[in-house]
Amino acid sequence: MQKQFEKLREYLDMPEDLPFAEFTKYNTEVLNELQANYHTYDLDTLMKTIAVITVVAANAIDRGKTAVGHTEKKKYKKIADKMTFWAEAVARRLEREHNMTKEQVDAEIDKLLADVG
Repeated sequence: MQKQFEKLREYLDMPEDLPFAEFTKYNTEVLNELQANYHTYDLDTLMKTIAVITVVAANAIDRGKTAVGHTEKKKYKKIADKMTFWAEAVARRLEREHNMTKEQVDAEIDKLLADVG
């Protein structure tokens, strides 16, 4: 997930939005990484993971509101739904394994992304 986190930081520093194709490609990379390695993540990786998926979900929701075509709107909704599912799973794991509240998680995400965007 480190690679996806580094990419996210680059994307957040870009002055323009990612094109649809690149956004969906990045989403696929994140999902593939989650499916392959989620069970091995330590606290640091879980925090980077929830930062990535929270930002992707929020962006997908926003992009879905302004998407022109039905296909793009549908794809953004699907991305948002999947990322929201994963965000909830990671948040539950952080609570269960590391006794972190939502407020603590949000504060850590803010720290991780404080110097970008």
